[in-house]
Amino acid sequence: MLPRRILPFALLLLACSRTPDPAGAKPEPATQPSASASIQAAAPAPPKPAPHPPYNVLFLMIDAWRADMPWAGYPRDVVPRMSELAKRSTLYPRGYAMSSYTAKSVAPMLAGLYGSEMKRDGYFFTRWTEDNVFITELLSAKGHATLAGNGHGYFLPGTGMNQGFTDYRLLPGTFLDTKGVFDVTSDRLNALAKEMLSVPKNVSQEAGHRFFAYFHFLDPHFQYYMHDGHPDWGKTGRDRYDNEVHFTDHWVGDLIDWAEKQPWAKQTAIIVTGDHGEGFGEHNQYRHAYQVWEALVRVPLIIHVPGAPPRRIDLPRSHIDLAPTIAELMGLEPQSNWRGKSLVSEIFGAEPKPRPVISELPRCDLMDRRRALIDGDYKLISFGDDWTYQMYKVSEDYREEHELSKSEPERFASMKKLYLELSAKIPNEPVVGGAPLKDAPPGQRW
Repeated sequence: MLPRRILPFALLLLACSRTPDPAGAKPEPATQPSASASIQAAAPAPPKPAPHPPYNVLFLMIDAWRADMPWAGYPRDVVPRMSELAKRSTLYPRGYAMSSYTAKSVAPMLAGLYGSEMKRDGYFFTRWTEDNVFITELLSAKGHATLAGNGHGYFLPGTGMNQGFTDYRLLPGTFLDTKGVFDVTSDRLNALAKEMLSVPKNVSQEAGHRFFAYFHFLDPHFQYYMHDGHPDWGKTGRDRYDNEVHFTDHWVGDLIDWAEKQPWAKQTAIIVTGDHGEGFGEHNQYRHAYQVWEALVRVPLIIHVPGAPPRRIDLPRSHIDLAPTIAELMGLEPQSNWRGKSLVSEIFGAEPKPRPVISELPRCDLMDRRRALIDGDYKLISFGDDWTYQMYKVSEDYREEHELSKSEPERFASMKKLYLELSAKIPNEPVVGGAPLKDAPPGQRW
């Protein structure tokens, strides 16, 4: 995922393609008993756990991480370490990425906005302009350390992905190509993360300062490599992918084990999620990008905050909520233009409220526009500039095999109405530069 000037070479190696006894004491005996004297004081309710910001935030992204994991019924034990973490954390089996590939997923998540309303160029390997404000910029302005470690050329500074980071590193050997896709990097990124989190100024807890540390584990991304010492489920693409997810799970788990032994551990929240999913034949879609099917945009989301009780929330939630969540955890005021809502209150026991979720593909040179609305059990997909729609009951139809717009016309009408209302609130930002936009009407630059 690379800047425009090296796009032709990158396309040759394109990695993203088509091919879920009370406490009150008893009263002393009274000489003249009365009704009030016979009433025993009610036991005070135990205090609910509450957040104690500021926290550090260790943010771990697993690339191309599908939602159909063991907690969602998948029969293979592909993520034993993340399954263990989920049992003592808040688990969102119906998390949604901002988009279906990295270049349109990570930057919007960090900005708390939808990609279609952000300043960018029109290429597949998107370059984000400095007009966008990432949460890292807000945190570093308050004196917090902001760290990132990556191992793929898309994260080189030319794409704008380094905005606001005070310590931004790539693995040695990361160049202006897609070599990271063909590397095995989880072990080396694990080591880099430990190195960066051992630098005293990066992890200083003085004067209320904290750190935000983002590490992007790429290995489940195509190509899929078999790793010795991890289960061999077979030779199909999904078999090899599962082996590589198991491999990555080991190294992410090892980093979490190490982090939880550090002096700053008791004040560190851990977030683990995927930047998008991965297709294995759903709607004849392989790998990712190009569409917004569930296999491509639904991802696991695990949030562990010290002191918060474990819970599972099966309502749809989105990466649009992560910037506000990180801000609240780190004691930062939310921005008025952020689209999402902090998840901290429900992590600490508040009743989670249903709300709609949007995942999208802004138009670029290689892909037409797509947008998905998920509301409760249902999902509406808009194709192109709202030219046509499809609807699915994704709570029970993960593969989206049963299109329902004709069989449930009332639901379809209500979903379409809600979609149009919400879409009208998201401005379409014209792209900068001269990239041709796939299937755009004449003169339209978004």
